[in-house]
Amino acid sequence: LEASSNGRLLYECQAVRRSPYEYEWLLRNPGLELTDTYGKRFTHKPGARASWTHQDGSSVMTREFVEVPNGSHHLPLPRYRAERSETPGALHNITYVQRLRTVGGWIPSPTCSAPQLGMRMTVPYEADYIFWRAKGS
Repeated sequence: LEASSNGRLLYECQAVRRSPYEYEWLLRNPGLELTDTYGKRFTHKPGARASWTHQDGSSVMTREFVEVPNGSHHLPLPRYRAERSETPGALHNITYVQRLRTVGGWIPSPTCSAPQLGMRMTVPYEADYIFWRAKGS
């Protein structure tokens, strides 16, 4: 199954550690809308335990991932290992999710520091996703 996303990502400058303080741009989108090759929609919730929920009710959540750099102005290209969903539908028994052809989605400047704390910024983002089953699944 293939899907694509095209829109804007919302980031907020936040303190992530005290003593000494460290700051990072953190993603604040509650979810990203994707459209599959059949015109069906689903939602991607990014994060350490990323998830995807298809409009048919099937869903998949990730267990682990690896990333490949994708240039200084683009989000990296991750491949997620997914927990298998028992819910019938488009995402049933998906074992991997891979993001490809990511364009944008990264804040090149300004850097996140104390003067920017709480500042929000949106950036354009496009990506393709492939959902696949390992052989024998």
